[in-house]
Amino acid sequence: MMNLDGCTDWSVDYLKYRVLQGEPVRLKCALFYGYIRANYSQAQSVGLSLMWYRSSGLGHSDFEEPISFDGVRMSKEEDAIWFRPADLQDVGLYSCVLRNSTYCMKVSMSLTVAENDTNLCYNSNMRRTEKAELSKSKDILCPDIDDYVEPGKELDITWYKECRPKQWRASIIQKRDILSIQEVKEDDIGNYTCEVQFGGFLVRRTTELTVTETREAMPQLKPQPTYD
Repeated sequence: MMNLDGCTDWSVDYLKYRVLQGEPVRLKCALFYGYIRANYSQAQSVGLSLMWYRSSGLGHSDFEEPISFDGVRMSKEEDAIWFRPADLQDVGLYSCVLRNSTYCMKVSMSLTVAENDTNLCYNSNMRRTEKAELSKSKDILCPDIDDYVEPGKELDITWYKECRPKQWRASIIQKRDILSIQEVKEDDIGNYTCEVQFGGFLVRRTTELTVTETREAMPQLKPQPTYD
């Protein structure tokens, strides 16, 4: 944390936004999610203004400039910036500043935008990784999708393996945002992609699953007799 020109600067937040080109993303001002005990409406009601700045580099000391929102592809909505959709040119640090004449607080969020790997529905560097043990159960989560559920609509997720639709066996069950494998088999190794439709766009998350042998219980060592 630094204090520059009377503004408390929390530097770069730990939460990093990573999105595929062409997908929507909601980049939220982290001040309201762990730094201050107020939400956006409460901050507004006491006369605080929220302003956004961007630096095209990922270094915290890079030059920042105010963001001009076009209201179409990129818009400011309450405590967040919406990209509909994100483009490669959007990569950088986004800083939100909450201030009035006597108060100022700032934090930055990083946004990375990448293309899919050739002929694939994901970018290998953006996959989550999970491990499972043979014959055990394993849940694969479709993470960070709450912002992409349209009001009044049920969450509808389509799951793919290696970017292709799959007829799942009876022991693989879909439960809202989880694909639950009841008994892991060796051929469950691979890349699992969940897909959500949102406002004419697709949101995808991919998890690479590796499978290992079940760990055997450690043998109990018998105490050695002692002789006086």
